[in-house]
Amino acid sequence: MSSADRLALLLAACFLAAALHGLGDADIVGDDEAREAGLVQEIVAGHWLLPRFNDDTLPDKPLLYHWLAALPCGAFGFSEAAVRLPSALAGAALVGWTARFGAALGGPRAGVAAAVMLATMPALFDHSRVARPDVLMTLLLSVALGLTFRWWRDESRAAATGALAVLGLATLAKGPVAPVLFALTVSAFLWWQQSLRRLPHLFTGAGLLLFGLGLGWYGVALAGWGGAFVREHLVGRYLGNLVGGFGTADYTPAPHPLAYHLAFYPLHLVASALPWTPFTAAALWRLGRAGGFRDPRARFLLCWAAVPVIAFTPAATKLRHYLLPSLPPLALLTAPTVVALLETSPRCLDRRGLALRAVTGILLGVAALAMARWLLGNGRAFLSRSDRSTFEAVLPLLRGHAGTLLAAAAGFAVGVAVVAAVWRPWPALIGLIVAGAAGWMVVGAPAVERTLAQRDSLRPFARAVAAHYPGPAPIVFYGPPVRSVVVYLERHARTLGRRPDAITPGLAVIVEEDDYRRLAFDHVVGATLLSAEGRVGNRARGWIVLTEGEVHPH
Repeated sequence: MSSADRLALLLAACFLAAALHGLGDADIVGDDEAREAGLVQEIVAGHWLLPRFNDDTLPDKPLLYHWLAALPCGAFGFSEAAVRLPSALAGAALVGWTARFGAALGGPRAGVAAAVMLATMPALFDHSRVARPDVLMTLLLSVALGLTFRWWRDESRAAATGALAVLGLATLAKGPVAPVLFALTVSAFLWWQQSLRRLPHLFTGAGLLLFGLGLGWYGVALAGWGGAFVREHLVGRYLGNLVGGFGTADYTPAPHPLAYHLAFYPLHLVASALPWTPFTAAALWRLGRAGGFRDPRARFLLCWAAVPVIAFTPAATKLRHYLLPSLPPLALLTAPTVVALLETSPRCLDRRGLALRAVTGILLGVAALAMARWLLGNGRAFLSRSDRSTFEAVLPLLRGHAGTLLAAAAGFAVGVAVVAAVWRPWPALIGLIVAGAAGWMVVGAPAVERTLAQRDSLRPFARAVAAHYPGPAPIVFYGPPVRSVVVYLERHARTLGRRPDAITPGLAVIVEEDDYRRLAFDHVVGATLLSAEGRVGNRARGWIVLTEGEVHPH
């Protein structure tokens, strides 16, 4: 192994160690992760090709992630850590691959810098600790695009075949989103290079055959589920996400003005690339001044980073993790600028320059303090529900000193920025950013996850229900099922919909609080046996109740 290979392996191992730290400490909450975990349970039970969540809901994605997660779950038993393990491994592999690909593009230093930046982006780290296929798809799509660039540069048929084969796996991880992003990226790059005529040469016979194998599960699912698969998966999920509000979409997007839809992904891309966003802005400015956008490498990375923003903007359903495929190219674009900054000699400014930067720092500090106070007050109402939930979970960790700590953090950040502008101690500043991000990964992120889980988890409730009604006693949901409860029951719980006439005397019923009050008022169910407050959907929190169908005297 070369020194670059050893560094890539070391960075991947460090990321994996951080991702595995406390991986199973937080319970599964929210519908999305619970659905994937429940499908893994079904696969472990023997339904490898056609699993259904709770025996009634089709998968909304192909099964590559679930098959991988079923291996540790089958070997060691189901657990939160085992079902999340493929995401952690995929994140580590993505970091290592970024180091290798970055070294091929710009040398070993650029590769290491890109990998360090990617590894210390909380957006990637957080999604590497949940049981979802997004990071796995990002890894496979990145490898496919890297091989495609090699095909374009070296005219390598082997690279073209490998790109299509890996793209087939990416499609098996998350469906048509992978080939859509791949096709848009490659087409935009070839158009920019004025070489679209080369596109047909990418599709080698062996590559198309291997890509088709990646689509094989769709044929099996269509044969096994027929029209239900078309309605719920192909149309209900994909078209439902595009148009919104029907099919198997988990929620109906709220109506928003056009400006919201146009600005959502650009703004969230800026946030997702933190803490390296300022360096990315500097890298783009530097490329523009030096004519770097004529470099095919920069063009390829720009197309790669921009395509997710463009592709997902028209969709009604907007989710931040759709931007994960943009993070590797942003890190690769920024890496040469970071390397150049590390090689910059310190310098001091004259009095005028020093005064200007001091005034700017003071104004930034006042603005940061005002923002912190606004967030602690009425500003939380303007955050998204998920951001507000996370923010409220962090506050108890600060033990009543949130305002002081936020102001101190803002002042410290401004001070660092002023010092950097005056003396340019870039190695120390970049080291401080890396250390801060690593500290968050090891300490902060697991603490927030545990706090959210303690507040929102319904695992104790599900375990108590399972103990109260051991199998094979039937348990049913009145209304939509709470998916995390199904996961921790570890058996199917039939869904009645909202049909009171289906509740028979003595039947164990799990029902949300408002519905329970109506049913109890109508003497359909009896007294509350158990109750708990937690996450009852992707975002909503509420009370759920265990009760029984009321036995009426003859």
